[in-house]
Amino acid sequence: MNSDTRCWRLIFALVTIATLLGFSGREALADSSQNPYIVLPDQAASMTGQNYGEWSGLWWKWMLGIPFGQNLPNPTFYSDGTHCNTNQSGTVWFLTEPASGGMATEQCTVPYGQYIFIPILNAECSTYELPLGVYPSSRFGPGCNDEAECSACAKTLADLINTGSVNASVDGIPVTGLQSSSSPFRTQSPFFQFSVPTNNFFATEGLSGAGSGMSVSDGYWLMVRPLIPGQHSIHVEAAFTRFKFGENVTYKITVSQP
Repeated sequence: MNSDTRCWRLIFALVTIATLLGFSGREALADSSQNPYIVLPDQAASMTGQNYGEWSGLWWKWMLGIPFGQNLPNPTFYSDGTHCNTNQSGTVWFLTEPASGGMATEQCTVPYGQYIFIPILNAECSTYELPLGVYPSSRFGPGCNDEAECSACAKTLADLINTGSVNASVDGIPVTGLQSSSSPFRTQSPFFQFSVPTNNFFATEGLSGAGSGMSVSDGYWLMVRPLIPGQHSIHVEAAFTRFKFGENVTYKITVSQP
């Protein structure tokens, strides 16, 4: 076999692998050190229709609208992936972490062709939480009055994430570029509106009752490209420098057949 033939076979093999992973050669070469399963933040809008910040607001709006508590369908109440398919729609599948924090292994079946959007660790501040006081002047919680206040509040909380603790991997391949306060994977959402049912996520802060509010979130997120059918493992972890709170979650994903 001559050298030209070997060269063309190598090129064909690389293009085939890139196609199977669901991205073009140009994208693959954009950051050769990065996990090939990841949608980079600067690619998200063109690939998924929204940027990371916009998806983070949509994630919170989705999660906050689901009833929270024992035998209720909000997946953040559970640490094993129960109800991971609640109210999913569109081409991006939302995964959650347990509201209680800590180590967890979650099982979830994801339809073929779905992107997967995952919170690594983040915070939000909202007008719904205002009865608790305005953070940080109140020790109780992240209430805020308007967009500027909510944005500053969310940033203050996200700045308390220990950047050295932020890690993620997909099928054992590490995600690079996470451990920095200026990481492109850290994003702030737009000022978004949400509604909550009577039994809602804010019960973890001592609030209850149906209502609505405006919010901003800030923190670290991950968008995973559509995976091939079969078994996959995604791991994320991070912790705050205060609050003694962190997440260390392994997702055991089954991607269904097309």
